[in-house]
Amino acid sequence: MSMWDAYGDRMAVTGKTKRDYWVNHAQSSIARRLQDSPSCRTVLIDGEEQTVSITHHAEDGYKRIASLPGERLKHGGLVDFADSKWLIVQIDADDVIYQRGIMRRCNYILRWVSNKTGEIREKWCVVEDGTKYLIGERTREFLTIGDGRMAVTIAKDDDTVELQRGLRFLIDDEDSDFVTAYQITKSNKLYNVYNGEGVFRFIMNEVQLTDDDDVERRIADFKSRMKDPDSGVVGTLLPPVFPDYYLEKEAHALKVTAADKEEAQEPEDEQGGWI
Repeated sequence: MSMWDAYGDRMAVTGKTKRDYWVNHAQSSIARRLQDSPSCRTVLIDGEEQTVSITHHAEDGYKRIASLPGERLKHGGLVDFADSKWLIVQIDADDVIYQRGIMRRCNYILRWVSNKTGEIREKWCVVEDGTKYLIGERTREFLTIGDGRMAVTIAKDDDTVELQRGLRFLIDDEDSDFVTAYQITKSNKLYNVYNGEGVFRFIMNEVQLTDDDDVERRIADFKSRMKDPDSGVVGTLLPPVFPDYYLEKEAHALKVTAADKEEAQEPEDEQGGWI
């Protein structure tokens, strides 16, 4: 090995500047110490093994996750940990030493029929109360409409990008005989997505069950979207629409509001001036 080759190898290890040296030193130190830490785990992330550090988070259902130096975490990745599925919902953009993020424990498998292929899709997600920052009702002047909402956080991928306002889902406990239907009323695909990776958040309002819903499979509009539901053959895929009763409630609210405003207007005289 020549003198210049030895010099190049040394620069690769120590760095060309003091900053590079300390960065490399910190990465080497963390990599060594992490192997002996109780927080070090080898888990599956999107089906591939990766050694990471998983530590406590102050809020229940959350965990902190960190990669080894030189490795990265996938924003929106699904982690197999502690007999549960966890969704990486946040990633720190500063990854000079290592990459760290926050993951949430998934509590539901969302199922639907793909608009593109007609195939059944299943995705782990986080379902939570969507009214926790609201009072649970919307008031339109003199008309109050009941408002049962769910917030669904799900990873961005080729299947979930097709989810849109108006699509219906069945969300309830897997052992429950009484299933509740929900419909996307707010689609936030910029909720936590950076550089093409991340998670979406959908706000869903409670709607009525229909005869086309497959309660056993937990798939909304399943029967209407399949020629033969038992064989899974794709039928005519129709764009999602809001049910008539939902639109009627909205229209009635607007009529009440418009009527009240009209009564509140001051009468005009024959010359067009105000009395």
